[in-house]
Amino acid sequence: YPILTAIQQGPDAVALKTISARAGMTPSAVHNYLASFVRTGMVTGDSRGQYRLGPSLAALGLSAARQVDHFELIRSRAVALSDRTGLGVAVLIWSAQGPVIILNKPDPRNHMFELRNGPVSMLSTAGGHVFATLLPRESIRQVALEERGHALSAASCDRLLDGIAAAVRSAGYADVMLDALPGYGALSVPIWDGRDSVAYALTITAPVELIDKS
Repeated sequence: YPILTAIQQGPDAVALKTISARAGMTPSAVHNYLASFVRTGMVTGDSRGQYRLGPSLAALGLSAARQVDHFELIRSRAVALSDRTGLGVAVLIWSAQGPVIILNKPDPRNHMFELRNGPVSMLSTAGGHVFATLLPRESIRQVALEERGHALSAASCDRLLDGIAAAVRSAGYADVMLDALPGYGALSVPIWDGRDSVAYALTITAPVELIDKS
């Protein structure tokens, strides 16, 4: 657990030496654990000897999220919202790699496309804009830089994130046109937990003419 936590702290791929220091373990002991984690897909390593959390760990996280009592409450309300509006609805959580869809109910009247569970862009999705606005900047800056292929300077990245946050705070929700499908848009709002932290983003996705923003 200390090794996985050390990797999760990021902010990007983490070197063996850093993992060892954070976990309070010798590099050789950490290396032995990492070899096992890599074999099971819980961790991935690159040619530079740096490590990230892996896909099997993400899958376990999604399964755990679904087993939390409050997720069932959110799921039932999201499905009811879709049924009442006739629009597609998705629920997202935040991970170290960015937003992740953990539930989606497609628009029953328009099957031009369907969201899939899994990671999505932070910068081009409404749910991503919710997290970009409300999470600490140090949690989201690296995700934004990686999505742009590190083509932005830190200052330019912050200006981009400031613009997203200003728009969300002004409207009271995130409002995004989907680049991948012209004519489709998405609205998203945060769902808070009992500690005043953002637990989920709840998103409606549909053709723009079907979305009543009021």
